[in-house]
Amino acid sequence: MTMKLECDVIRDLLPLYAEKLASPASSALVEQHLSECPACRAELEQMEKPVPVQPEPQPDAPLLGIRKTLQKKSIRIAAAAVLAVLCAFGLVFWMGGAKTPVTAEQAKIWTYNKKENEANLCVLEVQGENVRLELEGSFNWGNPSVTVRAVRYTFPHIHAALEGLLGTSASDTSIAVSGTQVLTVQCADETRYYSDGQRVERFILKKEDGTQTYVYESEDVVTQEQGVFEKG
Repeated sequence: MTMKLECDVIRDLLPLYAEKLASPASSALVEQHLSECPACRAELEQMEKPVPVQPEPQPDAPLLGIRKTLQKKSIRIAAAAVLAVLCAFGLVFWMGGAKTPVTAEQAKIWTYNKKENEANLCVLEVQGENVRLELEGSFNWGNPSVTVRAVRYTFPHIHAALEGLLGTSASDTSIAVSGTQVLTVQCADETRYYSDGQRVERFILKKEDGTQTYVYESEDVVTQEQGVFEKG
């Protein structure tokens, strides 16, 4: 085999050899030839040189300025959209919580007793339009008294939707307490007290030792023999 023919064959094998894809026999043949042929060695070195990465063409200065302006504008639009969404949520929550106290007449309070699980309960309902009872604090059967406020929500449908969305219920149209608990209903014009399903008055009992306590009774039940009473 002439030198030129041998070089042509080796150069056909060089790409496979450079990528380490040639068979062991072919690789041995290439290596033997490379040890004797400077031209083929130079060809292999050229193949093994890293291919230079062409830099991305830089946009013209005017186009670059337009791009930056559009990016800033997009950021401002996105920020304005986020702010609008937050304001909308804030408005919805404000509308859902907007309320005003109602008078006892507007509340249309109704009470009745019922028995449930061998327990005697006193149930108080408000039948006024869009009137709800808001519990003050947390409910506990062991508390001697329970306080609610009679209110009317300005946007009742939004309030109901928010309660459904959040899975909470801070208000209702009725409340049940035990027969031994005193239920206080705060209205816009007065505060009412109920015990065992009956409306009662609150009296301040002043004892001889100077201490005082609250007593909830109807006026005809309270006697001066128990101490000095003042309505309050």
